[in-house]
Amino acid sequence: MSTKPNYSLDGNVRKRLYLFRHGEVDYMSSGKVVDDPDQVNLTENGRQQALNIDENTKEFTIERIICSGLPRTIQTGEHIAKRRGIKIENFQSLKEYQWDPKLLMETDITKFGYLFEDSKAKEMIGGTEDADEFYKRVIGTLEKIIKEDFSQIAAFLHGAVNAAIMCWVNDVDISLASKYDQDHAALNIIDIDISSKGEIIRKILKRYNIPPTLTSLDSESMSSWEKTASKIANLN
Repeated sequence: MSTKPNYSLDGNVRKRLYLFRHGEVDYMSSGKVVDDPDQVNLTENGRQQALNIDENTKEFTIERIICSGLPRTIQTGEHIAKRRGIKIENFQSLKEYQWDPKLLMETDITKFGYLFEDSKAKEMIGGTEDADEFYKRVIGTLEKIIKEDFSQIAAFLHGAVNAAIMCWVNDVDISLASKYDQDHAALNIIDIDISSKGEIIRKILKRYNIPPTLTSLDSESMSSWEKTASKIANLN
């Protein structure tokens, strides 16, 4: 059951999404790109970020917690779930954009740092799915969840997934996803208004890319995807 609902000024039900990116991971811990990016775990710093998230959100009212089911999202959300006695719900359709390290080595790795800017992004960044396919699976799943019975929900997802959600919130094409960089363990707060007919009629970005600790408000000049691409390039 949901808590007492909030309403917009014009009488629509207003729901809140606390959208997190997972904590820090390392795709090159052994000196080469991992064989399966889906199976990486949080680093020691990433585990501390997860603890910081729990401490900084302990006063938040959260009824449901969802993630992609990949280890790094479960590990990031497990503390706030334990605090509230809530089971994390896994949605495989919210997993990260799928890329193959073997295909990546045959591409211009610099393109990997800019998500879907180019119309041939799949071929250029070693992807195994088209950008539009990726967007549809993420947003299709999110919209179904948003219409379910809750007032406030937390989601622990991924850099590209969160960027796609930002494109959706701001009504822009997925090709602009690299405009919405996400730091590890960052929090975004999004309000969504639902009409009496169950239609999503308004999306409001309240907070964006808040770090897991307020001692790290500054940001590096290189985006998270640029940093990953740079590390891969340096291995070659």
